[in-house]
Amino acid sequence: MNTYDRLYNLAKEIDARVAAIERAAENGRKLPLVRNIGAGLGTVTVAGSGSLVSIELDRDALRTQTGASLAGHVLRAIRDAESAASTRRDAMITEASGRRES
Repeated sequence: MNTYDRLYNLAKEIDARVAAIERAAENGRKLPLVRNIGAGLGTVTVAGSGSLVSIELDRDALRTQTGASLAGHVLRAIRDAESAASTRRDAMITEASGRRES
């Protein structure tokens, strides 16, 4: 194989890997993530990008909470979901790139 063919094949491989990474990043942004709110209060949903989509609360479970405790549980669940979405998206990109985390 001559130098031109090797470079051409390398360029094709790079293009394919870049396309795979772009697909993984897009898929990671699109996939929603649902997390339970502590104390059985409900769920929070974030987009794959980490932005808040919804908060579903269980009316019966709310009766056992104060405003401050409810706020704390919901805030922790949102932060957890945002972090998990980011971690999942990064893992998808890493997997698509063929790299391994060190």
